[in-house]
Amino acid sequence: AALTGLAGEVPAISLGTGVVPLPSRHPELLAAAAATVAERSGGRLILGLGTGPAVPGALGRLRATLVALRRLFREGEAVLQGERLRLGLVPEVPPPIWIAALGPRAVRMAGEVADGVILNWCTPERAAEATGVIRAAAAEAGREPDAVTIAVYVRAALAAGTADAALAAASEYGSYPGYARQFVAMGIDPGDPASIVAAVCLTGDAGRSRLRLQAYRQAGADLPVVYPVIRPPERWEHGVGRPQPGDALATLRTLAP
Repeated sequence: AALTGLAGEVPAISLGTGVVPLPSRHPELLAAAAATVAERSGGRLILGLGTGPAVPGALGRLRATLVALRRLFREGEAVLQGERLRLGLVPEVPPPIWIAALGPRAVRMAGEVADGVILNWCTPERAAEATGVIRAAAAEAGREPDAVTIAVYVRAALAAGTADAALAAASEYGSYPGYARQFVAMGIDPGDPASIVAAVCLTGDAGRSRLRLQAYRQAGADLPVVYPVIRPPERWEHGVGRPQPGDALATLRTLAP
């Protein structure tokens, strides 16, 4: 719904979901929502999907859903695990489907079937390693090695007062088993938020941050995605959260060309 509204307000940029966890929507509803945004935006949607909770069979479900959605966007009908799906609005421009990938199986699957991949909480070195795996998996699947767009979220704590929010986010992700394994593999202590922030986040001045973004590009990332760290909402007298859009705007202005 948010992207549908934005489509008419920002006519010159791509719009993406980053990411929709599969358990949050029935595949038919997901396809209808994506088709609506694709049509409303003139084909500017990127549909990003994730498995949701790491439960047995989650990756298989993601692969099957991706294949079914791709067929729905082309033909208006598909079968997913025995269920027939239909799409009333077949978009003129089928949206590319990207997947969030953390572990090695998901990274390989991105190379085999996805149009793009979204990496998260990575050093440039980890991004380079994943890029190599994705390109090789694409070639083994009979695809062009560069058929998969590689995006990586890079959190940016550049606005005044956001350092503590970055540490809190790093601490939260360090507590998740999948991300903890990734941090360990990158040589980072998942229980040390300061080390995580220093290794994978943009901090300091604009010049230093631009150089860091360039390192991700040199590592193979087609699209480093600056992810502004925002302080928790202030509290109004009646307990209603007050957003702080200034943190995101400060980040955009700091890194603007």
